[in-house]
Amino acid sequence: MKNKYIVLFGILALGGVLLFSNLGDQYLWQDEAETAQLAKNTLKFGFPRAWDGTNLVNPRIRTGYGPDHGWRYHPWGQFYLAAASFYFLGTSTFAARFPFALLGLVNIFLLYLFVYRSTGKRTPALIASFLMAVSVPYLLLMRQCRYYAPAVLLVLLALILYLEFLRKRSGFLLAGLSVSLVLLAYTVHGMFLPVSAALFLHFTIFAFDKKLLLKMVPAGVIVVLAAIPWFIYSNSGAHVGDISPERLFKNLEFQIRMINKYIFPAFFFLSVYVFRILWKRRWKIRLGEREKNSLRLLGCVILATLCAFCFPEERNFRYLVFFIPLFSFIEGLILLRLLNYSRTLFVSFVLISVFTGIFNMGTPNFFLPKYLYEITHEYKGPIEGIVKFLEENASEGDEVKIIYGDLPLMFYTDLRIDNSQIYDEEHMPEWIIFRRGWHERLDNKYYTRVAESYKKHIIDYPDIKWENRPGDLSYHRFSTDTKAPGVVIFEKLD
Repeated sequence: MKNKYIVLFGILALGGVLLFSNLGDQYLWQDEAETAQLAKNTLKFGFPRAWDGTNLVNPRIRTGYGPDHGWRYHPWGQFYLAAASFYFLGTSTFAARFPFALLGLVNIFLLYLFVYRSTGKRTPALIASFLMAVSVPYLLLMRQCRYYAPAVLLVLLALILYLEFLRKRSGFLLAGLSVSLVLLAYTVHGMFLPVSAALFLHFTIFAFDKKLLLKMVPAGVIVVLAAIPWFIYSNSGAHVGDISPERLFKNLEFQIRMINKYIFPAFFFLSVYVFRILWKRRWKIRLGEREKNSLRLLGCVILATLCAFCFPEERNFRYLVFFIPLFSFIEGLILLRLLNYSRTLFVSFVLISVFTGIFNMGTPNFFLPKYLYEITHEYKGPIEGIVKFLEENASEGDEVKIIYGDLPLMFYTDLRIDNSQIYDEEHMPEWIIFRRGWHERLDNKYYTRVAESYKKHIIDYPDIKWENRPGDLSYHRFSTDTKAPGVVIFEKLD
C-alpha cells in the first residue's frame, strides 16, 4: 500500500515539473491574451468587459457583446480565475498561466481518484494518471491561460460525484454534483451540454432507480434553471454552424482522427483486438462488474460528446481536452491486462508509446522529447519581439494597427490598438504591423501607401502565423523557428 502512494507522489511530482517548468517564458498568444486581457478588465470593472476605455477586445466577435460591452462569447469562469491570480501575484505571463497549470496538476490526482473509486483498483489508476501526466497535448493545454484546465477538473469532479451518489445516495453528494455542473456551464457551456446529457443517458439506461429519480429531478431542475441565464445572455446559437450531412460527417471524422492521433491509439488497439479474436477465437474480454459500469459511463460521455460536437461552427482539438483523462482511463484498463500478461511487454509498450507516439500515428512524432526541449530552453516568438520593440521605441499615446496579435499588445502594453478591418487613409497611425500569413485581408493600395510614408523595421523575431498555439500539434513549435523571416514593423515618418 505504501509503495502505491510513493508511485502516486512520484507521478504528481513528475507532472508538476512538466507543467510548471519555464511556464512564463513564452509570451501569451492571441487566445490566451484574450482571456488575460478580459481578466485585467474584470479586476478593473468587476466583470469581463470587452471595452477598457482605450481598446476593444475582438470587435468582430460572432456573438456580439452584452450590456456595457459585457463578454458573451465564453462563460466567465476562466476570467475570474485569471483575475484572482493577477490580484495576488500581479499581472504577468506567469501569473496568467499559474492557476491553470495548478489545476492541471490537480486533475492528474483527480483522474487517479476517479479510476480508483470507479474500479477499486490502484494499478490502472496509477497507469492512467501517469499516461495523462506525460501526455504532451494535455501538458500544452494545461499550461494555457484558457478554460481547458478548469473544464477538465469540473468534468472529472462531476463524474466522481455522480458515481459516488449512485453508491451512497447522499444528498450532499448530489448537491456537489449539481454545483459542479453549474460551474461547468459557467466555464465552458459547450462541454456542459454533452456531459449533462451523458449522465442522464447513463442513469436512464444503466442505473435507473425510482427513489434516486425523486432526488435527481429537483436537482436537475435547479441545474437547468441556474444555467439558463448564461445560455440566454450568451447568444449560444451563434456557435452552431449550418447543419448539413457534410458538416456533421466532417466534424465527426475530425474528432475520431484527433482522438486516434493525439489521445488514444484506437486503431492500433482495434487491430490488436481483431488479432486476438483470430488467434484465440473468442471476442469477449473479461471485465469486473465495476469495470463494466465505469466503461458504460465513459461510453455515454464520449458518445454524447461526439454527437454534440458535430454541430458547432468551428472544430478544434482543444475542444476535446476532457477526452484525454477519459481515454487515459480506458488505456489504463487495457494496459493492466498487458501488465498481468508480461511486465516486460508492458514497460516496453509504455516507453515506446510515451516517447515516440508511434502507435497513434504509425510513424514516430517524438512529442515528449521535443516538449522536454521546449520547457528547458528559451523560446523567441513574434509577440515577444513586437512587445519589446514597441516598449523601446513607441511613445505614450501612440497607436498601433495590427492584423493579428492585437490582444497580446493590449495585455502587455498601454498603447492604443487599432484592430479594425478598415484600411484607408484614416487608419494610418504611428505604427503598423502586417503579420505574415494575414495579408489576404489587405488592400494592395493601402500597403503601397504605408510603404511610401513609413519607415520599415525588420526585427530578429520570427513572424509565424499563429504564434505558438498548442491546440494543433501539427503546427506547434517546440523550439524557436529559425527559418521564418523576421517580423516587419512600420514606423510613421514625421
